[in-house]
Amino acid sequence: MRAAVFCLLLVTACSGYDDLRLLEVESVEPPEIEPGTTIRIRGHGFPLGRAAAIELRGSVYRPGASVTTINASLEGIVRSESLIEVPTGAELIDAFGGRATLDGELRVAFETADRRRDVFAAEAVRLDFLPETATQLRSEGPSDDRGELPDVDGFGLQLSKEELGTVGVRVLSVAPGGLAARQGVEPGDTVVGLDGLSIYGWRDFVPDPSKTESTVLVSREGLRGVHALRWPHEATERNADPLSTAVFVLLGLLLGWSSPAALCLRARYVRTALPVWLMRGSLVGAFTALLLYVPALQWTTMWILVLGTFAALFTLATRERSGTTSFALAVGSTLTLMLVARTASVTEIIGAQGPGVLRWFLFQTPASSLGFLVYLLALGAVCARPRVSASLYAAPAAVLGAALFLGGWPLSGSLMGIAILAAKSLSLLAAAQILETPLRISAGLCAAGLTLGALGLFIDLGVLFPSWSALAVGVFCALGARSVVPPLRRATAPIPA
Repeated sequence: MRAAVFCLLLVTACSGYDDLRLLEVESVEPPEIEPGTTIRIRGHGFPLGRAAAIELRGSVYRPGASVTTINASLEGIVRSESLIEVPTGAELIDAFGGRATLDGELRVAFETADRRRDVFAAEAVRLDFLPETATQLRSEGPSDDRGELPDVDGFGLQLSKEELGTVGVRVLSVAPGGLAARQGVEPGDTVVGLDGLSIYGWRDFVPDPSKTESTVLVSREGLRGVHALRWPHEATERNADPLSTAVFVLLGLLLGWSSPAALCLRARYVRTALPVWLMRGSLVGAFTALLLYVPALQWTTMWILVLGTFAALFTLATRERSGTTSFALAVGSTLTLMLVARTASVTEIIGAQGPGVLRWFLFQTPASSLGFLVYLLALGAVCARPRVSASLYAAPAAVLGAALFLGGWPLSGSLMGIAILAAKSLSLLAAAQILETPLRISAGLCAAGLTLGALGLFIDLGVLFPSWSALAVGVFCALGARSVVPPLRRATAPIPA
């Protein structure tokens, strides 16, 4: 038996050759390829006097086109043991479809003497192919005048028409209340990418028509890194029929009033002292101003505010049981929203919402609705306690919940923006004090929200719940009415003897 296995291994080992990765590639430059540009590949182990086979393969991104894959073969000239030059022309750029960005790898290979295998090296590259302006205009045609760029207007930007030959286009102005403004974009910022395409001019800012939303990369002077913003396409938004919307709202009222979850809610009128409300109101105003005026809170991930909120809650959780429950439920509801939005950035989450009531994350998916209800229950677990530690948790948690579930629009450093977000936060504090439900049901709602949120990563839940927004409005109206109105009880008179 051992002899048979040994013979099998020997036969399979000698049946063919694999390519040998004996070369080394250190860098590929320049990153911008224009007609006549020479690509220089620097590394070690390049044999002199041999033809170098160069392959460019990967994903190709073009303005206004769906992503494609390509595998282009070129011929390189070995200049030295550490340098290969690859001359390029207009035909290479035409092969990539004109203005394009390649995100993939460059492979350098030399055929061995036995011609049965290659000696090769591969390096990850990102190359931008830039045709001449006159050639690009001819390919677009004389009737293709995108001077206004309605797609840019849809995002709420006006871009500079000055093309400097480097990555990035300057933002001239931002439409108030637009998608860009709600995500913190300001005049003077630089748009550097769209759907994987590097932006070199205002003509490049055309989204992929096959996508329902795009990713816009924006940078700002003085801030590190590039920030990814969400751009939901208006063309893909479902038009709501008024009659069907009304029907689903009425259906939500019926389901919400008769559902077991609604029956578990009961009015809990808690009297909170005026000084406590004044303290919490002051903390809400302070955290709201901090969120609106500090750019780092808008342009970085939501963890800056979340960590401070959950740190106070965790401190409270170590002291009493209600704090422990609140901490667990708040973490679960926040993770639910992150799964639904597929991002951990407060800027991107706010940007995906709008001023309309049906565009709040509260009404967008069943998972986000369950998450909001659990968030209210978690907030109410400690909101009624007149302690300083409870206020330190309740105030920032209310601001965070208002921004995530109710929308932070308009997210701008203005008194009106502070007033709107503070009013939403205070309404969360007030709603949290009248809700009470058993822990078992709260944990079940939290688990259901997490499950739906995780399922949404693989299945388009919007197809399964096409009219969820209108249905959720009715359900929450019924839940609110059920929680405020005391349950009717039939008085029983003693039966006379």
